[in-house]
Amino acid sequence: MSLLVLLLHPTNGVKQGCPLSPLLFSLYINDMGREISEGIEGAVTGDRVNCVSHMLYADDLGLTTNDPGEMQTMVNKLRTYAEKKGLTVNTAKSEVVHFNSKSDSPSQNPFTYDAVVLPEKDRFKYLDMLLDRRMNPKIAEEHAVRPYMAAQSRISEFAKSHKLKSRPHAMLWLSKMYGIPAGMYASQVWGQCI
Repeated sequence: MSLLVLLLHPTNGVKQGCPLSPLLFSLYINDMGREISEGIEGAVTGDRVNCVSHMLYADDLGLTTNDPGEMQTMVNKLRTYAEKKGLTVNTAKSEVVHFNSKSDSPSQNPFTYDAVVLPEKDRFKYLDMLLDRRMNPKIAEEHAVRPYMAAQSRISEFAKSHKLKSRPHAMLWLSKMYGIPAGMYASQVWGQCI
């Protein structure tokens, strides 16, 4: 049994940090998950009792199911929902991943959103977490460590140019302020999923 994940990106939005963002979110997409997953079983979890049909965080939406028919149904419901709310989905950034699929070839019946065929990929990024179709943790690990290592490299360069290498408290402060946040991006979200 394979798991299908469709990652969709709405193109509408508000300025980042705008105080109206939470209100607009509530008005426009807070009920999206409930409407598009009504009557859908979704993807089976480890206990086979609880299923997950979607993941919604801010304007990032991931649809999950083990049934290709259910996936297209959810996509069609999303299209209806988006039309009703005056939203658009960025199909250029939307993609499908077949996890644990036995076949490497694309499916015979591709998924479409408003007559646009959604591309099938081997991996996708959701909240800056990279997941591949074979569920290889090494790929996710290598992707996650890059921002931290880049931040640490910039800190080292900054410390060298400002003669801070011999000041441990300054190095600790720089790592705490710039290195750790870069390495922990979205971990508070993923920590809730584990």
